[in-house]
Amino acid sequence: MKIATSIGDTNGIGLESFIKALNKLDKNFFNNNEIALCGNYETAKEYLAKASLQIEINSNYLIVNNAKIEIIPTRTKSKITFGKNTLDSGIAAYESLELASNLVFEGSFDALLTLPISKTSIHLAGFQFPGHTEMLADKDNKAEPLMILFNHQMNVALATIHIPIKEVSPQITPKNLESKLKIYYHSLIQDFGIENPTIAVLGLNPHSGENNHIGDEEVNTIVPLLDKIQQEGFNCAGPFSADSFFAHSNWKNFDGIFAMYHDQGLIPLKMTSQNGGVNFTAGLSIVRTSPDHGTAFDIAGKNIANPTSTYEAILWAEKIFNFRRNRDK
Repeated sequence: MKIATSIGDTNGIGLESFIKALNKLDKNFFNNNEIALCGNYETAKEYLAKASLQIEINSNYLIVNNAKIEIIPTRTKSKITFGKNTLDSGIAAYESLELASNLVFEGSFDALLTLPISKTSIHLAGFQFPGHTEMLADKDNKAEPLMILFNHQMNVALATIHIPIKEVSPQITPKNLESKLKIYYHSLIQDFGIENPTIAVLGLNPHSGENNHIGDEEVNTIVPLLDKIQQEGFNCAGPFSADSFFAHSNWKNFDGIFAMYHDQGLIPLKMTSQNGGVNFTAGLSIVRTSPDHGTAFDIAGKNIANPTSTYEAILWAEKIFNFRRNRDK
């Protein structure tokens, strides 16, 4: 299979983590797969030099781990200023993401790996979306995306993504929850190879609302919705009070965890990830994975970034692609 990679913000750790992740891959991986990087050669060359990454690069390829990583050129050269938000780095990230995603949607590549962007920089460049997930959904004929983050222990999906806390409750509707829960259920089967998956659904409020004493979303919306889809054969349980659910390790009894908002699900996920979490977008016609961290401007250029998350994102791009392909046979 072939993986197209967007370069992310070149003032962050994305490209460093990518190079280090490539060095961790074994020869068998490169015997069966190709990886390309969409980006400006001069920018990549300056980045590697300033980050003290000693690898061979020319206008066509990075040579990493005895493998050739094709550089598919983009126009804008961005001066490397580690840890800074700049217009040029935003433009370069935007161009790279457009090119890499187009290559996958048109079928030239099989999966998309996205390196971290700075939302500040890319919005300076005219990017109109809250993040990768929403942009890819728009490109995919307004597909309904579902953000899933996972590691070797835990798999978490989010009912809402990049919205303020005050806007979460209005999004907890029967229609939204049913749609996303069903996407999640089918993704666990199609993308993760789990037959008859079990999903734990978290409540929105402390103590899951405590019988309407601390909010009514559980009694009025979540419980009736769970009753409905359970009758349809979906193995979903809840709503669980999030604090005790994670504190008492109840999460280990389920294949997936459906959280109501970003931090509710991702704080425990990232605490168990040990730098190895993967971000995956379900509900798209393409396979897209990403490391679960951001640009980490505070350590950019210091050659100390941990590549484990990017390494896992590469491996899981291949796994998910193969799970889908094998189910389609």
